[in-house]
Amino acid sequence: MNFSYRADIDGLRAIAVLLVIFNHIGLSFFSGGYIGVDVFFVISGYLITIILTHEIQSKRFSVARFYKKRVVRLAPAYFTVLSVVSVIAWQVMLPGELTQYFDSVMYATLLMANIYMRNEVGDYFSQSVEGIPLLHLWSLGVEEQFYIFWPLLLWLFVRKVPRKYMWAILTTLIVTLLVYAQHKLTQNAEQAYYSMPVRAFELLIGALIGFLPQLKLPKKLLQSLVWMALIVLFTAAIYFDKQTPFPGAMALIPCLATAFIIYLGQSSRSSNVLLSNRLSTWIGRISYPLYLWHWPIIVLFGIYMQPLNAENQAVIVLLSIILAFLTYKFVEKPTKRFVMAANYKVIIIGFLVPAMIFITLAKTININKGFPDRFPESVYNKQKALNSFAHIIRNKCMDIEDPEALPDPNDCVLGNAKPEIDFLLIGDSHANAYTAMLDVWAKDANLRGYDVTQSSTFYLPGVQRLDANFNDWEELSEFKLRNDAITAHLAKTHYPVIILAGSYVPYFGPEVKLEDGIHHSNEEIFKTGFMKALKIAYQSSDQVVLLNDVPRLDRDGVPADCNLRNEILNTHAQCTVSRQNYEQQLLKFNRIVAEAKLKYPDLKIIDPTKVICNQQVCRISIDDVPLYRNKDTNHINNQGSRQLGIEYLKHYGNPLKD
Repeated sequence: MNFSYRADIDGLRAIAVLLVIFNHIGLSFFSGGYIGVDVFFVISGYLITIILTHEIQSKRFSVARFYKKRVVRLAPAYFTVLSVVSVIAWQVMLPGELTQYFDSVMYATLLMANIYMRNEVGDYFSQSVEGIPLLHLWSLGVEEQFYIFWPLLLWLFVRKVPRKYMWAILTTLIVTLLVYAQHKLTQNAEQAYYSMPVRAFELLIGALIGFLPQLKLPKKLLQSLVWMALIVLFTAAIYFDKQTPFPGAMALIPCLATAFIIYLGQSSRSSNVLLSNRLSTWIGRISYPLYLWHWPIIVLFGIYMQPLNAENQAVIVLLSIILAFLTYKFVEKPTKRFVMAANYKVIIIGFLVPAMIFITLAKTININKGFPDRFPESVYNKQKALNSFAHIIRNKCMDIEDPEALPDPNDCVLGNAKPEIDFLLIGDSHANAYTAMLDVWAKDANLRGYDVTQSSTFYLPGVQRLDANFNDWEELSEFKLRNDAITAHLAKTHYPVIILAGSYVPYFGPEVKLEDGIHHSNEEIFKTGFMKALKIAYQSSDQVVLLNDVPRLDRDGVPADCNLRNEILNTHAQCTVSRQNYEQQLLKFNRIVAEAKLKYPDLKIIDPTKVICNQQVCRISIDDVPLYRNKDTNHINNQGSRQLGIEYLKHYGNPLKD
């Protein structure tokens, strides 16, 4: 078995790590750059398997020595990055965030970061992961969990099974695990992404390569085949995205392309210019610390509210490479000599001791609840506002178990609890977020309101909503069920005022599809449903009110806790969003509202954003109270909603009294 250095594998490592980094810094061209991790899995499965097979056949295999080598290879850079990131986390994270961070440290130290991410984080592609510094360590958890079982399994196989049958056994294992992975993907794609059993077939594809017969091909044909495999790999990196069902069957594309390149390289050392040039092989050698460093740096840029523009993308890549090189030169290379030390000493000193230190530190921070005395009280007041969610406070009114049954009016009072109901609030979670504001106005006007909100359900009778789910559409059955229930309720109930409110932007974007059996475009279907909603509302009330929605933060890249971060970090970021962006996002909706006003001239439109917006920008806090929910780009929090109502009363009077 030939263990000579292979430049092409270092070149593959370079491609893998750069694809991941380019994807993480937001280069949309590489929307599938996450497949770089799968490339790493195949490489790892191949290299570890051929080394172990050689040791088993030469009767030099030792489980202790195997894990010693893993410690020498991985632990120095791993614990270096954990140490630096933990020091920074202490400086910039609030108590709750710090506690969560050190929980993830504890799991990462035990090589179970993937389990933490699966249980506590969920969707790998959601915006919420952008503040989790150790997210990327999930892949190391998968790899090391695989190597708990694989060395012993391989030892059994190699000792008991003739080499010529090994490919058949491994192929059977790969197919079985692939079927399992596809099954888990359809059950829960978010959890499947982090799962070792779901990913195991990828490492086994790498393992299979070493047991296949070598090919003898002409040099030109060999080079052409390598280029074809590289094209397949880059095509996947370009055309895959967060909607691609992954891993499962789609992961075969990058994994087999990688395996093909490695397999062809076994037969001939003919170099590929992309894989074997000096830059590629150099990046390949530092790919492990480069992978470790890049994501915490991206998270830190986010914490400091730095946009991922071209300039900052370049800085992140450059800084990651510099830190990776320094780690490689001054941490990884010097510690390689310990591979000759006694197995137990390396495992204890190199892994168990630092692991116990980090676990003790994590437990200490958890017991002390993140050491809240690190920051002044004003910081916690802001944090309390950010975490005040209307849908939790009013959980009896929103998303009740049966969407066909409206909530109890006595559980869902807005304003004063007098006998008669003066207004009905219909809408989705954005309407629900306005309840504290409406409560302020209703109490001021001695009115009673009734709140019947449901997530993702703006009142559009006769319309069905579907949400994007990978490359398919998933029917939101609760949408039509609740709207049918509201229509039936209004047919037999009269209210002085009906208020409609919701999140309007998604209905005109790519994530939502509307159907009514007649029209084809979302805009036409929304308009038809909205006009029908107004007709029903007018038949069941004396006045209909439409609440304008608040600006969304995602297009401007401003975090909901911008003001809080300014105070913690002693920075002076502009905590505002563009008025122009806000109006641009609502352009299609406002066009429909303008048509509705022509048909229903007395339709009353209340614009709460008058309090926070001028002609140029919209503020995201009022009187030092954050307006939006923590880690959210479009829902206002309960305290912010109440403050919005108070400020509106001060400047414009009570719109419910008119």
